[in-house]
Amino acid sequence: MPVSRNRVNPETPSTPGTTGRRYGGIDPEERQRQRKAKLIEAGLAVFGEQGYHNSTVRDVCKQAQLTSRYFYENFDGMEALFKAVYTSVNRELMQTTIMSLASCQPDPEKLAEAALRNFLEFIRQDPHRARVALIDALNVGEGMNILADKASQDFAQLIAGFMHQMFPKLDAQGKLNFKILANGLVGANTRIATQWVADRCKAPLEDVLTNTLTLFKACIGYARTLEAELKD
Repeated sequence: MPVSRNRVNPETPSTPGTTGRRYGGIDPEERQRQRKAKLIEAGLAVFGEQGYHNSTVRDVCKQAQLTSRYFYENFDGMEALFKAVYTSVNRELMQTTIMSLASCQPDPEKLAEAALRNFLEFIRQDPHRARVALIDALNVGEGMNILADKASQDFAQLIAGFMHQMFPKLDAQGKLNFKILANGLVGANTRIATQWVADRCKAPLEDVLTNTLTLFKACIGYARTLEAELKD
């Protein structure tokens, strides 16, 4: 059977459904979970260095120090691995974002600044995460586009939720559609960050933060103006 650029011939996997034996006090299910985690970690390193389209199963297995048998035990191909890596990166970003918001004062500008700073620091700290989340995610395929859109919607929903808490009257009276507004802010934020990453984060983080925050402050200021009009 020929070997493609992105695949290597998998070794014969163990028979599905077998219980297996414990090694070192670790059962087979836990060993498989650990191998999958190693492959995702290796995928992040390989994709982050080489890009999705230049990476192969062989590259990932070498990085993870696992055979192709274990790759195909967990993933049916490179796109499936990329989706898992992307999901892992976005889950971590969401967790750190929520933590930064939880420790912030309940003020719209301060909440926006905390979330944006966390995002920019998150992608600057690890270029691998930046490339996976902002560059290659757009060039993998239709299935990946759907997953990326879902991630954007999750962050938009988070923003819209805070807008509703801060300006409940505007939402109730239909003065602003927080869902539309939040989607626009996420899109603008993502575009700014993508260009920043493409430029290898040459611009100082504080400059990028200040300019990105301007969009959020403009929305907050307009919301306060509308809220004041409702009181008159």
